[in-house]
Amino acid sequence: MKNPILSSIITFLIALLFMPSFLFGQACQTSHKRTARIAQHPEILEDMNQINHFTEEWISAQQMTAQVRELVTVPVVVHVVWLENDENISEAQIMSQIDVLNEDFRKLNANFSTTPAAFQAIAADVEIEFCLASIDPNGNPTNGITRTQTNIQEIGETESFYDSSAGGHDPWDNTQYINIWVCNQEEGSLGFATPPGTAFPEESDGVVIPSVYFGTIGTAANSVPNHLGRTATHEMGHYFNLEHIWGPGDGGCNEDDFIADTPSQEFESGGCPNFPFTDGCTPNGNGINFQNYLDYSDDDCMTMFTEGQKMRMLAALNGPRASLLTSNGCNAMVATNDLNNFENSVRIFPNPTNQLITITIENTYASQNLNWELFDMVGKKYLEFSMTEKKELNLSNLPEGVYYLSCLNFSKSVKKIVITK
Repeated sequence: MKNPILSSIITFLIALLFMPSFLFGQACQTSHKRTARIAQHPEILEDMNQINHFTEEWISAQQMTAQVRELVTVPVVVHVVWLENDENISEAQIMSQIDVLNEDFRKLNANFSTTPAAFQAIAADVEIEFCLASIDPNGNPTNGITRTQTNIQEIGETESFYDSSAGGHDPWDNTQYINIWVCNQEEGSLGFATPPGTAFPEESDGVVIPSVYFGTIGTAANSVPNHLGRTATHEMGHYFNLEHIWGPGDGGCNEDDFIADTPSQEFESGGCPNFPFTDGCTPNGNGINFQNYLDYSDDDCMTMFTEGQKMRMLAALNGPRASLLTSNGCNAMVATNDLNNFENSVRIFPNPTNQLITITIENTYASQNLNWELFDMVGKKYLEFSMTEKKELNLSNLPEGVYYLSCLNFSKSVKKIVITK
């Protein structure tokens, strides 16, 4: 679209304050919630203005020199805050979402091949990857997941989701981790994020997504058309300072997303349009970029970020989000808790089984108290237990099929179990 104009974002956000609430009933709530925070704390606008000025300057400087970029990995912690049992989603479902984020941000998503050639030419490998944190803020090993049972309905709509004393979960240091709260919100909300400089209080900085839209298996599998994890990709774009591609407000050809290579767009898209899809702002040619993760198209039609969006996100990562670059949260337990060594120390027999299995842990890991989950291929959790050295499980009540045993102390450590009848 047009070149960034710092004052326009302020103009449109102020205009949003006077729009009726029924306009915000569905989908991403980032703009709506940001506008509500600005109404209470107008000083946020000054922070946004400074960040956007930095963004312009940083991108301009990058364009003046040939920069060699390195792949960046940033740590994520997922706070599962649940009221109903099915909201306490499995580690497998959480991992499926991390996988989607990494595929989408690296342009490795399987559906990228469906992107029209006209937009493939501007599609970007953002060169940002995400890990579930392996070291917590106290320096202890972690699987990057916290679990909190709450008694608050739609806690994601309250000020409690980031407060352990109020039924939610306190954030980990948000200068060192991206905090994602997976919790219930009002019907119709797909989630929201806090773009740089807009969180108030600072403890709320991060991403909030309902469990039914988080990942690709388990409770998310039946959430068509938002069932492929693109909600988190969309919200992570906001977290790194991207606007909706029609602009920060509610639409119209006078709005702008401050990205030069996204076509001007009047309103959000929906469903899965045929290419080219034109509108009142781009009435001909290749039409609008409805394949963009910052639109509202169906998950299976979202395929890309643009090069311009990449630069804006990297500006955020080198500016207001720069502290993530020096985080130790992704420093996996390499020396003493090497994942491969641990997995080689685990023995499960007999496997396949029709009833009993015995799990034994060898070597230095035998003395550790380890936490485990057993879940099926769609992420449904059947067991949760702790053990040291040896554990016998009776699985005779489970249906025949393939199951996965995950050690929560070691991120990505998963063992397959086959039950036969």
